[in-house]
Amino acid sequence: MTLLPMQALKTAACGLASLQQRAWLPPVLLLLALSSVFLFGGDHRGYFYRGVSHDTISSERMAMIENLSLDHNFLMFRGYSLDTDGKPAYKLYNRFPIGGYALIKLTNLPFADDMSAKIYAARMLMLLFFAAAAVLAYLSLRRLASNPWIALTATLLAFSSPFCLYYSDMISSEFIIDLFAILLVFHGMVIFEQEGRFLQLPIKACIALLLGWHVYAILLPFIAFGLMRELIKARSGVSPISRPLQRLKHTALSLLRSRYMALGVAALLFGVSVLTFNFTNEYLALNRETPLTELPSFKSMMNRTGAAPDIDKEKPGYLSWPAFTERQFYRIGAMSLPFLLSPPFVLENISTYNFSAPQIAKAPSRLFIIFGIAVSVASLIGLLYIRRHKILWATLALSGFCWALPMRHNTAFPLHNFEAIFYIGVALTLFSLALLWLYRLRGERIVAALSVVALLVFVASALRMAQPIFDAETFEVHKAMFADLEAVRDMTGSAGKVIWANTIPGEAFSPALYYLSGRIAIFNRAETVPSARPTDLVLTNMRLDGLASLTPRNQALFLYEWDDHRRHIDEITAQAGEPLIRSVFDAHLIGNKLMYVKDACRLDDTNALFFLALYPVNESDLPAERRQHGFDNLDFRFEDQAVRRGERCIAIMPLPRYDIERIYTGQYIQRADGSFEHLWEDEISLTEIAP
Repeated sequence: MTLLPMQALKTAACGLASLQQRAWLPPVLLLLALSSVFLFGGDHRGYFYRGVSHDTISSERMAMIENLSLDHNFLMFRGYSLDTDGKPAYKLYNRFPIGGYALIKLTNLPFADDMSAKIYAARMLMLLFFAAAAVLAYLSLRRLASNPWIALTATLLAFSSPFCLYYSDMISSEFIIDLFAILLVFHGMVIFEQEGRFLQLPIKACIALLLGWHVYAILLPFIAFGLMRELIKARSGVSPISRPLQRLKHTALSLLRSRYMALGVAALLFGVSVLTFNFTNEYLALNRETPLTELPSFKSMMNRTGAAPDIDKEKPGYLSWPAFTERQFYRIGAMSLPFLLSPPFVLENISTYNFSAPQIAKAPSRLFIIFGIAVSVASLIGLLYIRRHKILWATLALSGFCWALPMRHNTAFPLHNFEAIFYIGVALTLFSLALLWLYRLRGERIVAALSVVALLVFVASALRMAQPIFDAETFEVHKAMFADLEAVRDMTGSAGKVIWANTIPGEAFSPALYYLSGRIAIFNRAETVPSARPTDLVLTNMRLDGLASLTPRNQALFLYEWDDHRRHIDEITAQAGEPLIRSVFDAHLIGNKLMYVKDACRLDDTNALFFLALYPVNESDLPAERRQHGFDNLDFRFEDQAVRRGERCIAIMPLPRYDIERIYTGQYIQRADGSFEHLWEDEISLTEIAP
């Protein structure tokens, strides 16, 4: 019985080998495998649901796309508020080429005001770019390896990595769309090297540069290797008895006339023109009062390239070469292992914001670091022994490094772990060269059989990635929040109401940027009560008893008139008696709300996070995901729940409507080494809180 799987594999290998002359079969199998990413995923693709960085970024980018219009000169911004003079103050994010965002905007146009359908359509477009990137990788490898089964197997294994699949439907131009752009240019390089067709290459490069900046990572090694080859060719073509000046002139003219030089100049000039468009847009949006060096995109460019002054002093733990190198090898290791075979911790490390530098040296992450080193060494050895198309293979393998090293001040940080997907060239090179060696050693049958294994691994990895991060109960809570935002959008219409939306929880903040795009909303997280600003409405997660909500059917987010809300908060504040806690912040219990108060409040007092742990009388009252811990975690930032009255800080936190035995609260900070320090902490012992 144990021989049956092996017999089945051999049968499949024989069957596939007999079909090797049928050129249509490998691309059909590729498309069949890629279709699985469209089939899996379920209902969450119409919402911002997966959590952590995945949907925080998606919702912010969707807000930018929704705001993208001729009315604002195609400026990319997340939202805007009104200053005291009634002028718009933009929350700019104009750092990337407009092409990818314009394509998503076009995809969304048919859906008018259906916000959920727009999210779904944008995710489907991202998956189309993901599939197109895989097809381009297959077509390029098929030309390089001269074998469709090698190209199919290598492509499926590389694209089944956890990073590729995690970011496959994230709505943003600088992830999968950028990956597509890189592989589009690489495909043009392969055609140029094999067939001599040059014009298609700079055209593809310019199209790609409209989609993302990472294209320079693959252009740089290709142009450098090409010019080196031209230099050697030019020097060998000069008579050794000619004068040194003549030899130098001949060499210089050869390089200047080189197509590689022409490609580099065209890509550089086109990139500068795109960047100029962005800078001009920002300059106009900032009322033509901000110098070039103070534009947000220019400052971002300086920070990311390390050209800003004192940039190395800000986060030395991440920027040190040992920490930086370990992180890059970690990413290479994770990119070279299909998600099906990856340990459970890899997804957490991909999506976390708190993956600090010292933690990357701890097991089991060190396993990926070691694996990444082994993959890099194996790829390098393979490049030394490959005989055909060395420039192309080396360009593919080194493209990730050609971005990570010059952009070290951007790629070093855990928040930018998505940079791992641009090491896909290492994975494609490793798998292709290994399969070429196996093909020469054992023939076509084994490679054909492995293509079936790769297909199954890809589909299983896609299915595993599609499993919801949250349980069904949490998904329903998220759906209710999105329904609430739809109701707020319908209520506010396009009348230009000014909405103060600081008092909503963090998970609702980024989606609100999207759902309320086009409304004039004050979305600055550090914004205090805008007494000097024109304010009409308040969006909050606090259902205020005795105050009529403009959205009475909402379950999580409620809309109130500004004047009514302010009066009601004043009444709640007046009800505060003796505090249950006398500490840095005094804590009062009013009904089912916990109110934190501090007089003579400074900005430093509110920068630290608040922790709030609730221990219920009955643990069965806890949400399912919290029962194993025995308490409910309602940690929050002051800005999420904040009200200011002159120098007085007030944060009101609604409590769950179940019996609570005790409350543990305070403030904390997280240090650079990943440890936590409590600034103050206190405990409230209670037997019951009335519902």
